[in-house]
Amino acid sequence: MALARKWKSNVLLWPVKGTHMQRVNEFVFYELAIKVHRLTEIPNAVKYSQIWSEWSDARDALNEIYQQRPLSFTTPTATKLYRAITEIVPEEVNDMIAKIPAPDTGKEEADLPWWTINGIREAAKEFETVLRNECLLMDTYFVSKKGVYSTVDLVERAHQQIPESIRKTVPDLTRQDFDQAGKCIAFDVPTAAAFHLLRGTEAIIRTYYELKVPGPKKAKPRMRNWGSYIRLLKGSGAPDSVTSFLTHAKDTYRNPVMHPEEIYTDERVLVLFGICVSIVVMIQTQIDAEKAKPAAIPFPLAKGAAGVPNP
Repeated sequence: MALARKWKSNVLLWPVKGTHMQRVNEFVFYELAIKVHRLTEIPNAVKYSQIWSEWSDARDALNEIYQQRPLSFTTPTATKLYRAITEIVPEEVNDMIAKIPAPDTGKEEADLPWWTINGIREAAKEFETVLRNECLLMDTYFVSKKGVYSTVDLVERAHQQIPESIRKTVPDLTRQDFDQAGKCIAFDVPTAAAFHLLRGTEAIIRTYYELKVPGPKKAKPRMRNWGSYIRLLKGSGAPDSVTSFLTHAKDTYRNPVMHPEEIYTDERVLVLFGICVSIVVMIQTQIDAEKAKPAAIPFPLAKGAAGVPNP
């Protein structure tokens, strides 16, 4: 059902407004131009049977553009054109067809009144003029490609850079922050992207830390940071390859981004993206290995017995 049929108000065309970005089909503008511009060239003598389908298509094009674009000051002129068409062409298909004169009546179909034709023609011209001015102010931007990454992938699903085999097992926060980072990379906000990448990476480091480090050895909540995670993981037997890589990432990428004067570039954040994905894969592998270890079965010593001394 078209928007114009849903709203009972003075505004027949209701702009769709949302709080999230929406990907739009630019071809809709091309179709709108073709269908509406024809109305500006209507001859003075036309019959209903000659124009009903074409005018209905123009009205549908108006509805379609309002479902994809939050047009504002074009709305009154679009509504005016919509109403002018609907005065002649009903909205329901059966009603449209019912208005076509039967060919066997023997009567010649009369032309539409000239004032009706002129009203639609002028309304279409006015709509084109106002839309042209609004398009000059419309928030439409071209987003340049970043590295080898598809803009669509960065904006909608950057977390899919994480291999599919582990994608569902990493923390939700990791996936969410990677998606936010993708948007920031796409829209030229690399420092913000670095923040999200590192926070998402820290989420999986924290998961590994909670699993690997025994309770009594854990740091106090206010002391938890990359440095304490790495130190305690190392003390709990985490592989050197893991702690060394984390130390490098901390010193080279994580710590500097916390300084106000640190500004990331597009090139640098793309490198960080790859590093963070590598860390996620490495840590998730360690998490899976820890979970696969058989649980230790404690055997209590007999009363008064001494423990077996270490050789």
